[in-house]
Amino acid sequence: MELAGEQKRIQALFSELRLAEERTMPRFATVWNRAQARTVRPARAFNLSFVAATALLICALVSLAVWSKYSQPKAPAAVAGTMTASGLVKIAGVTPVAPPLPDHNRIQNNSISRARRLAAQRHALMLAINRRAARDAMVISSWESPTALLLKSQNDELLKSIPQLNENADELKSFLPNKPK
Repeated sequence: MELAGEQKRIQALFSELRLAEERTMPRFATVWNRAQARTVRPARAFNLSFVAATALLICALVSLAVWSKYSQPKAPAAVAGTMTASGLVKIAGVTPVAPPLPDHNRIQNNSISRARRLAAQRHALMLAINRRAARDAMVISSWESPTALLLKSQNDELLKSIPQLNENADELKSFLPNKPK
């Protein structure tokens, strides 16, 4: 019978605990109504991120327009002049002077010297490219893997060397692993 009395005591404790929890817990209906009220809120007319993106786009367009307006080279006002009978433009009261006619020999000398300058520039450029290629080849040929040190062991020289046939048998046995006798 003692077991039955113990069961009654445990049931009484559980019922007291349930009553205490019911007093502190909110009703389901109130929780449900609060959740429904939160979902019914009207959505904002303007989303903040949409407004920010639009403002940024407008600023970018305005700055592009201002930049394009001020970046175009303006023609000087003094260029506007009148055409004379010789085909030269008279600018702001200055009488035009016809340029001297070019000398045929001087034109040939200029073109030859220009060709020599271009050839010298090409030659200097090729030398610079060859020097750089040689320097890059030296750097590449001297490259060593950062992990090469990890692959080395103390016995590398033993493994890379070949025993000579004129060595005696005792020296050759030093290369073989020791077997227990």
